[in-house]
Order: sequence, then structure tokens, then C-alpha cells
Amino acid sequence: MMSIYDLGFVNLAIPAWQMAVYIALVSLFMIGRKANYSVLMTYMFGLYWGYYLFGQDLLTAAKGNPAVETAYITFGLALAALSLMALFYEER
Repeated sequence: MMSIYDLGFVNLAIPAWQMAVYIALVSLFMIGRKANYSVLMTYMFGLYWGYYLFGQDLLTAAKGNPAVETAYITFGLALAALSLMALFYEER
């Protein structure tokens, strides 16, 4: 059975300062009524944290092929650009 004291022993895989920056940016965008920026920021941090946490596994699975890492970054940025276009150029 878990108690409240066990919460102090949680080991976070993502640095706290990065989470603080993310929360601050999303909060500012939401306060400023810029939900599109908030969604984009969430995607970009998710892409970065996915690489931060599992990048070594990705490179191990790719057997050191640098094209895989380049493809991950390229397609991630392309998806972010397409999402940005879809968010800002939607028909009203």
C-alpha cells in the first residue's frame, strides 16, 4: 500500500526545469488566449522529451545509422510545421 510519504521518492525522468518552462509557456499562452501556440508548444516539448528519454533506444535499434536520427528530427519538424499551418490557416 502506498502512502503520502512514498511520493517524496519519485524519480522524475524529465528535468524539473524543463517541466517548469513548459508549464509556464503553456500557461502564458492560455492566459493570452493563444491556444494554437499552446498546442504547438505541447507537440514540440513532446517531440523533444520523446527523443530525450528514448533517443538512445532509437539509435540502438537503428544500429548507429545517422539517417534514422535525421529522419526523426526532419519528420517531427515537418509535422510541427503542418500542424502550425493547419492551426493558423483554418477556415472560419
